[in-house]
Formats: sequence, structure tokens, C-alpha cells
Amino acid sequence: MSTKTGVSGRKRVIVAGGALLAAAGLVTAAAFTDFANLNLGNGTDDSGVGGNNRFNIQVVNTDASGNPIPGEWQEANTEAGVNINVPGSELITPGDTISVDIPFRNESPALNAKISFSLQDRAGKTSDPAIAAALRYTVKLGSDPAIVTNVTQAAVNALDLGLYTPGEEQTLTISISLPDQGSAAANNALQGEVSYVQAHFGAVSAQP
Repeated sequence: MSTKTGVSGRKRVIVAGGALLAAAGLVTAAAFTDFANLNLGNGTDDSGVGGNNRFNIQVVNTDASGNPIPGEWQEANTEAGVNINVPGSELITPGDTISVDIPFRNESPALNAKISFSLQDRAGKTSDPAIAAALRYTVKLGSDPAIVTNVTQAAVNALDLGLYTPGEEQTLTISISLPDQGSAAANNALQGEVSYVQAHFGAVSAQP
């Protein structure tokens, strides 16, 4: 006697459902596809975000004796700074005025620079208080009238030198005066004293 094995109704539903899923999978695999890629940059080949955003200001280069070398440039971007010779600085006496010209420039290839100027204490040095308080400074930009005249070191703080386009340069002139203190005794009290002052150029980038 033979035994006939049949498929139950529940199993038939499962098999049918599996067949439908397989058919759906075939439909999905056969769908059309597409995509679009955009390279972010300035619109030219090999451009990206950044690359031409170097920001840098420079001051006149100096030789081993601190003398400015016209037409040459340096970074001077360390806390210690770079020495620059102010003729007559060591020999200044009451009634004298000495000065130095400091060319500077925006060396950035594409960014503008907002440049400011300050006088600050030289790192690691301590000035003699009397001469530091007695000295007076005048700061002049190019052929323009002086920005400040006969002021203390503290008053030369974040002076606005203006906005400079890429490659633009200018010359800052610092004049240092030691006024007569009003008496021989007061003048003589400044003998042998020294003030350690550092010229500081600050810059902030600006979009052209």
C-alpha cells in the first residue's frame, strides 16, 4: 500500500510568500541607478577647500648687527623677537631723540591683513623703572601725520595701521625721546639705566 505525502495549506502559503519575496528582489536588483559628484573648491582642477589661505606678515630683514637690510624680509615671529639697531640707542641722554624705520608687508598670497602696532616689554628682561617711565615715543606711518606723539610706552598699544592687500608694504617710523627731566640731579639719575622695549606687529586676516 503506497503512502501519498501532501503539502499542507500553511506550507503552501509560506512557499508562495517566499516566491513573491524572490520576485521582489529581482525587481529591486534590476532598478535604474544614477549619481552626481561635485568637487568643492574654486571651480578649477585640483582645487579644494583651503590651499591658498596662507596668512603671513613680515618685517624688514636685519644683519648680524641688527641693521635693516632694505628689500629683504623676515618673519620675526618668536616671543624672543629679532634685534634691530636703533642708532644712538645706547648713548641716549636727556634731550636726545633717536629713530628707526621699520618696513613691513602683508606677504599673504590672497588674504588681506589688518595690521596693528604695539610697544611691549621684552620677554625675559626687566627694565629700569625710571628710564622706562621717562622715555617718550612717536609713531609715524609712511608720510602720514604721526599716529601718536610723545607718549609713554603704555600708550603705544594696538595702534591701527590699516588694511593691507596681498603684497602691500609700508614703513613705520619709531622715534624715541628722552626729555630733560628738569634738573641735573634728575637727569643724572638715569645714567646707566636701560629700558627693554619690543616692537610688536599684530595682524588679523580679512577676506579680499
